[in-house]
Formats: sequence, structure tokens, C-alpha cells
Amino acid sequence: MGASLTPARAARLFADLGTQQQAFPSSARPVPLPHCPVCRRRPSSIVLKADGSAVDFGECGHRFTLARSALLAGLAAQRSA
Repeated sequence: MGASLTPARAARLFADLGTQQQAFPSSARPVPLPHCPVCRRRPSSIVLKADGSAVDFGECGHRFTLARSALLAGLAAQRSA
């Protein structure tokens, strides 16, 4: 299993994902996906497990677990982005 993301780091990641998703369809200069919190590499894909318990980064293979508080903080940040 992977490292755990704190609520603050999860909120930042989800906010960055929200910004990237909102800019993607209409932006001439696409916003890149947020970098991995550990190795700082920009992935080509980020996968959030369907039950919200983990986030996987495509390029580097890092996996982060999300406690309920981290998931809720992330979702709240994504909605406000």
C-alpha cells in the first residue's frame, strides 16, 4: 500500500485536478496534471479509486491512501476550484 495523504495535501491535489479538468475542454494551452507529492513528476494519468480510498499516479507509480477526512477535504476543495 502507499503513503497516506493529509487532508491539506489531498485538498491541494483535488483543487489542482479541478482546475485542470475545467481548463481542459476549452483551453488552447492545456493545464498539466498536478505533480506527484513525493517525486514531483507530472503524470500522464491520475486514477482515483472508485471508493475514494486511494490515488494512483501513472508515470511514477506512487499510490496514496486517503482517509475519510482527506477525501472529504479534497472533494470540498475540488468543488470550490
